[in-house]
Amino acid sequence: MSNPNNLANQLDCETAALLRAVIRPVFEGASSWTTLMDTLRVKGYRLAFREGRLCITDRTTGDRVCGLRFLGLDLRDLVGRLGRPIVVARPGAGADGDLLITRPGMNAKPV
Repeated sequence: MSNPNNLANQLDCETAALLRAVIRPVFEGASSWTTLMDTLRVKGYRLAFREGRLCITDRTTGDRVCGLRFLGLDLRDLVGRLGRPIVVARPGAGADGDLLITRPGMNAKPV
């Protein structure tokens, strides 16, 4: 079932291809979660879990842009290459969570 709040469902094919062309190399070139999240932040995006799936969200609005599958990526592959990400659950939000660049208690902030 498609989610109407997922911007990827609303993109025309040219915009979707452009998004993949710009964002996928960021994932492929990242050497750590911190590098990946910092590069996405500069481009106006963040990583977050929404409904239990890792996805890219708009940094300003928090709206879900697309999931990893849309980009042709797999979380297991990323974890194998970058290690396990630091995730903090969002209170009362089911399976939603934010990725952190530092462990909680060390001035951790969502990126």
